[in-house]
Amino acid sequence: MKHQIFKQNVGIDISKDDMKVNFQQLLSTQNVRIKGSKTVKNILSGFKTLVKWIEGKRDKQIEVRVTMEATGVYYEELANYLFEQTDYHITVLLPNKSSAFANSLNIKTKTDKVDAKMLAQMGLERNLEKWQPISDQLRPLKQLTRNRVSLVEMKTQVSNKIHALNHSFKPHKDVLRQLNVQLNLLKRQIKKMDVEIENLVRADEVLEEKIEKICKIKGLGINTVATIIAETNGFLLFTSRSQLISYAGYDVVKKESGSSVNGKSRISKKGNRYIRRALFFPAVTISKKEPDFIRLYTRVHERTKLKMKGNVAVQRKVLVLIYTLFKKNEAYDPDYKKNQEKRALIEKKEKSCRQETSPAYSG
Repeated sequence: MKHQIFKQNVGIDISKDDMKVNFQQLLSTQNVRIKGSKTVKNILSGFKTLVKWIEGKRDKQIEVRVTMEATGVYYEELANYLFEQTDYHITVLLPNKSSAFANSLNIKTKTDKVDAKMLAQMGLERNLEKWQPISDQLRPLKQLTRNRVSLVEMKTQVSNKIHALNHSFKPHKDVLRQLNVQLNLLKRQIKKMDVEIENLVRADEVLEEKIEKICKIKGLGINTVATIIAETNGFLLFTSRSQLISYAGYDVVKKESGSSVNGKSRISKKGNRYIRRALFFPAVTISKKEPDFIRLYTRVHERTKLKMKGNVAVQRKVLVLIYTLFKKNEAYDPDYKKNQEKRALIEKKEKSCRQETSPAYSG
C-alpha cells in the first residue's frame, strides 16, 4: 500500500567548502521516510547538483521545503540561488532556534550529518517561516560595508608592517616606500567607500531618517549603523532581542563539567563577526560619553576587572538599542527613563482627576 505524503523537507548543514544534505518525507501514517543523504560542494556547480538530486527524489505534487541555518555568510549564496531558480519554500533559521530544537530531541552528538538530519526533521515537525532575501535596497549597502571592512583590515596589516620595518635594523628604503604607497592607496579607497555608503543611505529618505535618529547616540556614525542594518537585513528575521544577541555572537556561554571544570563565562563569538567588529570602537567612545553606558561599563569593569568585558557589555546594549530604535522608528533619548517616569506620573494624575470629576465618583 502506498502511503500519502503530507510534507517533504530537505535539511542542509552548510560549511565553507561543502554541504551535508538530508531529505525526509512525512507520511500519512505519521512515520518519517528518509529519502537519502548527500554531500555537495558549496559552489555553483554544487547548487545545480543539489537541485537535480532533490528533483529526482521529490514528490512532484508536494511542495519542497528546505531548512538551513544562518551560519555566518556561507548560507547566503545557496539561499539566493534556490530562491531565484526554484519554487522551494526556503527557511533560514537563527542558530539558537535549531539548537533549542536539537536540545528538545536530546541530541548530544554534533556532526554536520547529524545537524542536516535534525534540520530536515525540524522542517517536517514545525511550520517554519519563509525566508526572504536581502532587499535590493540593502544588498549594495551590505557589499559596500563589507568591502570597507576588508580595506580597513588590509590597511591595518600594512600599517603594522611599516611599524615593524621602521623599528628593524637598517630598513630597506624601497620596501618602505612601496608599503607607504599601498597605505595611501588604501586610505583613499576607504574614504571613497565612506562617501559611497553615505550617498546610498542619503538616496533613501526612510533609511536616512532612521539612521539619523539612531546616530544621536554619541559615538555612533553612519558606517556603523549602516553595517548593522545591512548585516541583519533590516532586522527582518528577528522577533526578539535574544535572537539578535545570539546571531551577533554576544550570547554568553560557560564551561562547566562537574567539579573538574568551572570555566569563566564568555561570549560565544559564533555569530556575525561584521556586527561585532563594527561595534568595537564605537563602544569605546560611547562608554565615555553616554551616562547610561558609562555606568554599565564601570559596573562590569569593577566586577570583572577586565576592560574587554566592559566593552562587550556596551556593544551588546548598543546593538539592542539600535534594534529597538530602528523597529520603533524613534530617535535616541538619553533621558528616556526619566521622561518615561514623568509621563507615567502625569498619566496617573490625569487618570485620578478624571475619576474625581466623573459622575460615578461624585455619587
